[in-house]
Amino acid sequence: MSSDGSRDELVAAVLLATRKVGSQAALFSQAVAERLGLAGTDVECLDVLLVEGGLTVGRLAELTGLTTGSATRMVDRLEQAGFVRRVPDPADRRRVMVEPVAGLEAKLGALHASIRRTQIDAIGHYNDDQLRLFLEYLDSAAAILLAEAVKMRAPSEEPGAGGNFAARLGGVTAGHLVFVSGAPNIVLRGEAGLEELYKAHFDGPVPRMRVRDGVVTVAYTRFNWFDWRAQIADQNVELSAHWRKDRGEIALNTAVPWSVELRGGASRLSASLRSVRLESFEMRGGANRVNLELPQPVGVVPIRITGGMSRLQITRPSGVAAGLQVHGGIAEVTVDGETFKGRGQISLQTPGAPDSLNRYEIEVNGGVAKLSISTY
Repeated sequence: MSSDGSRDELVAAVLLATRKVGSQAALFSQAVAERLGLAGTDVECLDVLLVEGGLTVGRLAELTGLTTGSATRMVDRLEQAGFVRRVPDPADRRRVMVEPVAGLEAKLGALHASIRRTQIDAIGHYNDDQLRLFLEYLDSAAAILLAEAVKMRAPSEEPGAGGNFAARLGGVTAGHLVFVSGAPNIVLRGEAGLEELYKAHFDGPVPRMRVRDGVVTVAYTRFNWFDWRAQIADQNVELSAHWRKDRGEIALNTAVPWSVELRGGASRLSASLRSVRLESFEMRGGANRVNLELPQPVGVVPIRITGGMSRLQITRPSGVAAGLQVHGGIAEVTVDGETFKGRGQISLQTPGAPDSLNRYEIEVNGGVAKLSISTY
């Protein structure tokens, strides 16, 4: 029997050799991918399909360690390139299966023929019992790698010191910021040159934050302080007024376009998005005070607010056209210096809006006390 020291060294050597095999396998897979004009993960996906047969996108994601969104985009690429096809599941035609096209196995087999022959020669001198041991270890190693890949891609929920959050940019090409349970006193801004997808800091209540496929979710607990209201002499009082020092600030990477969504309303929101490429902004659940600074639009960008509003101020770049729809009653609305009071609803457009390819379409449902739309 080997001594403990020798065994530790042997285990370390086996783990190192396993890493080397994994690295070289990844390099070989990348070489095959380059021959086919694909990404390395695309080739791994094809291998899984050839072994397993037809799979749903969800099951393919499980077997490759990818998120469902990433697996869907990968299948889109492979289908467009003519390597896979989507077909109805014969057992349940409501489901869609992904399967390799005819001839794919022969095509990949030709690229793997040389390495297969060499591998057969390399293991040819081992007996059956030794090969069974190899197989047992390799099956275990494959399962471990898959589980660790899933864990590595799993979103982090724990803040750093002082309520700080951040997520790496990676291959994200678009961001979607979602407040799933309302927002208290929040500041949003764009930051050029940011290495991360976003970074955030919270003083006071710290939410849970998750990131997956560019979707950043912010979730406060259901009964945080800003959810509570008091009613005195028929007047609603925001208890959050007593917590001015409690604030969250989120910086968004301006290298990717963003859509912003707030579900459950907001107490106070200051969004300075002049440097962000904004694809959409939506707030549901009403708000107390909101200041929204918009960037130059690319295309028709919707701004939708539902649930009533106390004070809303929107500024846009000079010369940018906008349309406005307000339903549910208006106390006072000022658009580029023109004021409207006491109306049930309003529909208007700034000069040039109908013909402008790049403009904002602003819709407010549920009434508004004071709304200002101007330019900077």
